[in-house]
Amino acid sequence: MPNAPHNPPFRADQVGSLLRPAHLIEARAQMKKKLISVAELTKIEDAAIREVVAQQEAAGLQSISDGEFRRQSYIVDFFRKALGSGGLTAEPGDFFHRNERGETIPIEKLVIHKPVKSTGPIFAEHLAFVKSITTRTPKMTVPSPIVLHFMGGSDAILREAYTSLDAFWSDVIEVYRSEFAALHKAGCTYLQVDETSLVKFGDPEIRAVIERRGDDWRKLVETYVDVINAVLSSAPSGMTVGIHVCRGNRKGFWQADAGYEYMADQLFRRLKAQFYFLEFDSPRAGPLEALKIMPDDKTVVLGLVTTKSPEPEDKEMLKNRIKEASAYVSMDRLCLSPQCGFSGNVGNTVMTAEQQFAKLRLLVETAREVWKDA
Repeated sequence: MPNAPHNPPFRADQVGSLLRPAHLIEARAQMKKKLISVAELTKIEDAAIREVVAQQEAAGLQSISDGEFRRQSYIVDFFRKALGSGGLTAEPGDFFHRNERGETIPIEKLVIHKPVKSTGPIFAEHLAFVKSITTRTPKMTVPSPIVLHFMGGSDAILREAYTSLDAFWSDVIEVYRSEFAALHKAGCTYLQVDETSLVKFGDPEIRAVIERRGDDWRKLVETYVDVINAVLSSAPSGMTVGIHVCRGNRKGFWQADAGYEYMADQLFRRLKAQFYFLEFDSPRAGPLEALKIMPDDKTVVLGLVTTKSPEPEDKEMLKNRIKEASAYVSMDRLCLSPQCGFSGNVGNTVMTAEQQFAKLRLLVETAREVWKDA
């Protein structure tokens, strides 16, 4: 149960990714062209992270992220480290992001060419740096263990690296177990698993794609829940692990149009998560009534502040939505956050950094007015 400022999740929380400064994006491009060294890029990253950590503290946040500043994509970077050089390539996929105007952005699928094996810590050093520069709670995000299969299907797994999905899942679970241990050793007590697949099965277009590629989506959901639970159960004692449920977020576009009610049993009852970051910033998220199935021992972080638009939310609207949610989940088990990260991908720029921090300050102010322990 939340108890700020000591135990996550916090009354005013965040999903984690923040807008990358232009000079940091440019430095990474220069490093790829070998115009600067990895060591020089690291120094630039260090300075940018120090600055963004100070900005988060000034905004009043208790959970502190490095903004994903060392990572191009938390999904690709995570699995690329686990697979090593040449182990992961991208191809055109079956899914896409879309918006209200009917515009689309294709989503690539990731194909693996080597078995997934633990070769050492993946994000542990990143966490350790944040811990060294803040007295608040460092937060780290890892991708969901099912994302590679969801994006690419069995073809992406069995084409070259594996002959059995069971062997793949076993290896994936072991990689997460090893990484959780490394993160904990580095001082991580607050971990977020970004679950970007399960809720999307509520969208008939997503289910149709899954069926076209030869999967029974109902059986696939059962497998996905089992895999995620195996990963969650591997978390060391003293590490609080929650799930961010995401429908996709890229330049204000989304992947799925689905509320929680269709997958509520699998997400809320069958998953062994301690708490959830849930998107509730648009009608696509469906009604808050879906929360009525949430077990009494779980906490919900309401994603009511949107990262898809720069316009600030009305504080009274936020308070009213929190009150509405409390009809289904008691107020002591509710928190507030943006619905997603501000920059899950480097190119996600629908607002300025100042607009971003204005939204974070707004949610902190709102939380303090709603909860006495915020």
